[in-house]
Amino acid sequence: MAKPKILISDNLDQDGVDILKASGLFEIDYRKKTSREELEAVIPEVEGLIIRSASKVDKALIEKASKLKVVIRAGVGVDNIDIPACSQKGIVVMNAPAGNSISTAEQAIALMFALARKVPQAHASMKDKKWEKSKFQGSQLTGKTLGVIGLGRIGKEVVKRGKGLQMQVLGFDPYIPSEHLTSLEIDLVPIDTILKQADFITVHTPLTDATRGLVNEKNLSLLKPGVRLINCARGGIYDEAAIAKGVKEGIIGGAGLDVFVEEPLPATSPLYDHEDIVLTPHLGASTDEAQIEVAKETAESMVAYFKNGVARNSLNFPTIDPTSMDALAPWFELCEQVGSFVGQVMKSPIKDIEISYRGGFTELNLNPLEIALTKGLLSVAMGDEVNLVNAPLLAKERSMRVTARKVEKTEKEVSILEMTVYDEKERLSLKAAVGATGGVITELNGNAIKLKPEGYLLYVLNTDTPGVVGKLGTLLGEHNINISSMELSRGKKGGEARTFLGLDDEISKSLLETIRQKEFIVEARFIKI
Repeated sequence: MAKPKILISDNLDQDGVDILKASGLFEIDYRKKTSREELEAVIPEVEGLIIRSASKVDKALIEKASKLKVVIRAGVGVDNIDIPACSQKGIVVMNAPAGNSISTAEQAIALMFALARKVPQAHASMKDKKWEKSKFQGSQLTGKTLGVIGLGRIGKEVVKRGKGLQMQVLGFDPYIPSEHLTSLEIDLVPIDTILKQADFITVHTPLTDATRGLVNEKNLSLLKPGVRLINCARGGIYDEAAIAKGVKEGIIGGAGLDVFVEEPLPATSPLYDHEDIVLTPHLGASTDEAQIEVAKETAESMVAYFKNGVARNSLNFPTIDPTSMDALAPWFELCEQVGSFVGQVMKSPIKDIEISYRGGFTELNLNPLEIALTKGLLSVAMGDEVNLVNAPLLAKERSMRVTARKVEKTEKEVSILEMTVYDEKERLSLKAAVGATGGVITELNGNAIKLKPEGYLLYVLNTDTPGVVGKLGTLLGEHNINISSMELSRGKKGGEARTFLGLDDEISKSLLETIRQKEFIVEARFIKI
């Protein structure tokens, strides 16, 4: 069997390449620099892609990537990856955020020192054989107010170093619950407070519609006079024209920029015109240590994905640690099976799915099980077009509402999945659990049952009268169809019953239609899982 082909399209430290080779899992194509033409030519055969900032994974490339399963950005920023397009096609997107956190944080602190003490200007003066001591009067950092916008891995490292310099640190991050930031022991304030009070402001957020132009010409007047701005995150978070204008007019005391909207920075940029704007060519991760750690983190993530199905640091699929994955593996299989089963039993397109979990497994991250159920449901109509990455998007496109909850204080109980599904006309409820022999549906519409949702099943809704099962058995036998198992779900005596017959073979459409014509049959369906 051919090994998955992994393309490394940009430069990656050899430690990472060695990890991929040592796994023995892959055919590796390592190109330190790949042109767009080369990338488009090779991508149809690639199952795993590792990139840095040079390669662009846009919609046009994704459409050519017929085998691609995973893209990993060896670093933090993923604005060169069209994540929605990847999700639509079922491609997992990951990054490697931990490896360069410290190096980037240190670059931000280095720029802060450079601005405060005018190090680049003094160095340039000395290189011109001048001694202009009085010209480069600076300011100390101790006692100053540092505003940190974005309190993820890098932001936290900057906070630690700012506090070590005895600065007063203000923080802002609307996406991390405040209770998760108490250990930082800083003041969490609105962003306007940081703009008005901070002597130094550093940003550590992704570039999104919410963060683009965080400092711009309209809010320059809000800034504390003489503030110094640092950006080692993504170009565009500060409006570059506004920065140049602010420095020129004396509103901004200086700026230390390591990232830019366009890289390399064009020769026409107004940022070159001011000596109080310190520029570095995207050096945040440019340390020996960061390059090694990012490469190792990236390679280990690729190995884990193809070996165990674990998506570390995934940006479009819930991340599951290996221990949880081991515990949830049989539930994954059961949830996909249950989803497929329900999708084939229900008559009309499903509109609402309500899921509840109770028991010991509620201590784990169960969000992926919801996705597995959704995948199973959609696969009835969409087949291989749906997978665990694009299932939520496809469900949303079809106005399918999925809600899930954990039943609290049930950790000591047996783990159980409960599910209620609605279409335009009917409702179906069930319970399912994982036992010693695999997944089992234990209850259907309030009636006890022990049904394994797998293989070939003949499902019939029939009148609860004597002889029904025997007549079905005779009819199937006449067509050389062997019954491997049987489960009954009964309501009130004399009413209707659901019968599930496990079969060794598929049944033809003509035989199914014959079954439907029998006087004791209300409904009949062939289910294939």
